[in-house]
Amino acid sequence: MRLAVAQLRRLPPNMQGALWLVSGGFIFTSNGAMIRLLSTEIESVQTAFFRAFFSVLLLLPMILTGRVQPWKSERIQGHFWRTAMGTTSMVLGFYAVSMLPLADATALAFSQPLFSVVLAALVLREKVRWRRWSATIVGFIGVLVMVRPGSGSLQPGAAVALLNALASATSILLVRRLSDSEKPLMILTQFAIFSTLLLAGPAIWFWKWPSAWGWALAIGVSISATIGQYFWVQAFAVGEMSAVAPFDYLRLPFAVFVGWMIWSEMPVIWTYVGAAIVIASALYIAYRESQIVRERRAAERLSSRSAAP
Repeated sequence: MRLAVAQLRRLPPNMQGALWLVSGGFIFTSNGAMIRLLSTEIESVQTAFFRAFFSVLLLLPMILTGRVQPWKSERIQGHFWRTAMGTTSMVLGFYAVSMLPLADATALAFSQPLFSVVLAALVLREKVRWRRWSATIVGFIGVLVMVRPGSGSLQPGAAVALLNALASATSILLVRRLSDSEKPLMILTQFAIFSTLLLAGPAIWFWKWPSAWGWALAIGVSISATIGQYFWVQAFAVGEMSAVAPFDYLRLPFAVFVGWMIWSEMPVIWTYVGAAIVIASALYIAYRESQIVRERRAAERLSSRSAAP
């Protein structure tokens, strides 16, 4: 394992990031498959509770050793609201996976960057120029192609998946605000604790005892989600976002393959067409955002040089 990590670190940063993200994407796809298998035994809200509870257990050694001290955070209220939206997104995502073919749920989840642009403009009052607005509108057209309203094929699961994307975008916005002063491990720990508390009541209400196979799936969901999140964070820690982000969309062919292997599912052609439009729009938005960040940094460097004596 150490040899593999050492060899990975010898690669160029963007290649490292791509490998982290591709690996994380496959883990997340496996996580989705386990969630769907578990949905045949228990309600998705109970699965979400197990996911949160086992995450607390995984983080408990770091809490007990003082590596992370959640009680010392000065932004408890911010963590609560972030967790509320993140937990909502998690539950909706679990229900979407249980209601839709795995590839369809994955493809609709890719609409999250589109909602992020809208929220950035309406909530954060960010200046969004016509290029990003155009890409966002085109992306939502891609969503319409996938769900095809009026064709008789629109499923409740599609609406749940889109609500999940909106909740996820809101949660990411709140994470960005917390990241100004809070470390990633603190954000992760607070989420695990608060989501466990928020989901305990609904989980008890819908409680069903899983089989031995169900318990194995529940533990697998939590472990794979935690590892997948770690891989995702590592990907963007070592590589440039604009170079690494496109590899996240390999989750779609992974989902198609896993869905075919386990449930003999194959998406209709409109899923591929709509997903291609959404992915192209999201990639363009990511490119424009990275370009704006580079221009802003260049302007700041130029300003600091001109201000220097």
